Amino acid sequence: MDKNNPYRLFLGTLRKHWLIYSCGMLAMLITSLSEVMLPKFIQWSVELATKKSSLPKFFDRGSPHESLNALIVCLLISLTLGWLGRVLWRQILARQSHVAGHAIKTRIWDVLKDQPLSILDRHSLGDLMNRATGDWNKTRFIHGFTIVMTFDLIFFSILSTISMLMIDAPTALICLVIIPFLPKRIIRISKEEYRLHELAQEQLSSLSELISQSVATIRLQRSTASEGIWMDRLSTQAREYAARQFQVLKAGWKIFIIGGIPTIFSYAVLYSYGIYQIQNGTLTIGAFLALQSYVVLLQSPLLELGNNISEWQTGFASYKRIGELYNLEFNDENFAQDGTDRPGPLVLIKDLSIYFHPERAVLDKIHLKLERGDRVGFMGPIGSGKTTLVQAVAGLAENFSGQIWIAGHSVDESSREWMTQKITMVPQKPFLFAGSIRHNLSPSQILPDEDLISALSAVELWDDIQTFDGGLDSWIGEWGINLSGGQKQRLSLARALLKPSPILILDDCLSAVDSVTEARILH
Repeated sequence: MDKNNPYRLFLGTLRKHWLIYSCGMLAMLITSLSEVMLPKFIQWSVELATKKSSLPKFFDRGSPHESLNALIVCLLISLTLGWLGRVLWRQILARQSHVAGHAIKTRIWDVLKDQPLSILDRHSLGDLMNRATGDWNKTRFIHGFTIVMTFDLIFFSILSTISMLMIDAPTALICLVIIPFLPKRIIRISKEEYRLHELAQEQLSSLSELISQSVATIRLQRSTASEGIWMDRLSTQAREYAARQFQVLKAGWKIFIIGGIPTIFSYAVLYSYGIYQIQNGTLTIGAFLALQSYVVLLQSPLLELGNNISEWQTGFASYKRIGELYNLEFNDENFAQDGTDRPGPLVLIKDLSIYFHPERAVLDKIHLKLERGDRVGFMGPIGSGKTTLVQAVAGLAENFSGQIWIAGHSVDESSREWMTQKITMVPQKPFLFAGSIRHNLSPSQILPDEDLISALSAVELWDDIQTFDGGLDSWIGEWGINLSGGQKQRLSLARALLKPSPILILDDCLSAVDSVTEARILH
């Protein structure tokens, strides 16, 4: 079985946190027992008032008044235990959705951060976004809230059925006779819902990718007056997704309707056969009210049966899509990395060739040797391979021939974590987070303001930051939408200066900065 099979991943989580889930299951059992006892207290109270039947010996205290007091005390104890159980399972089981969600999203990040850029050839940006948000949300719920629904259904169904049989077995059996015929039909619909959910998620990935492309080309659309074309494409994709999602909902509605049939049937039995038994004296009013209460209690888990199966089906369908991302995970054990620099040049390239097309080499037989402290610049026309070369040095190139060593280690044998420790790269198009300037300068650690100001001063940006209302805590939008092109590049460069590493690669990272400011920064 695939190690990232969704069922195997789920069972692994249960085994890892077995004590938490066991305690949560116990808390749910206590809650269910408390709720199932409530109709029995109603039955005993009515029978005490009507004197149609004797009470259990525990509550029979000789006088009706004392017996009623005993019933009230036990009812309060039962309700208190039920409240305590509900608090416990919410704190124990329900929060596992959040714990699992954190673990899943962290692992997705750990996998994707080490991927080469060619991953976008197999998984579009929209697809990755959908898996990391929509599929992630569905998956995390089956680790907590869906389990709560399942335990609730099982405990309520079993305890309520036993209680009904203990009150009046013939009436209970007639009320419940239809239930065994439902699961087969519900399971068939659930499998269809699983298939439809997968199709809907694939369509959502396509829609997310199209939205991403639309936002990225908004300026081009305005300049070419092509907004209408993009709007039509987006509307078509959105309608297709809505149609597929509606098919999923229709499958869920079918299960919901089937789950409600037993309740309607049970009420019909009670208000016909049950009343007939009361008239014949074979069923007390207290027992009738208790049976009616249990039918009401059973209504909730029966109606939830369809939704519960739906949650499991869609949850595992989404978990399967996340497992496909897990399959991309690198095994760092394959990298023979001792972490220490070896004697020799800091950067050594031999016979490096990179082909984007079989008949034309972008880089052909490149040789390069750089010692510690060296500075080198690459010049050439657009498309000559400058960015491709520095990407190869940074370990971002794929399908190249030749050899690249960093600090005596082959790039092919070096983990991504080790490479990022040795190399800091500032691209021409900076990436900035939606957050404060402080967060963008130091996203992974807290640095003193003096260090941040020093880095900003080095790139001639501190004077600009001081004019902002919030200073270092000023908020900038996604991709630094609140900043000019030159400010974005300088902020990205300042972030790189705060991450000391032996190799600093600047890929035309000051192209949007005026020549005077650029000269001051470089010198």
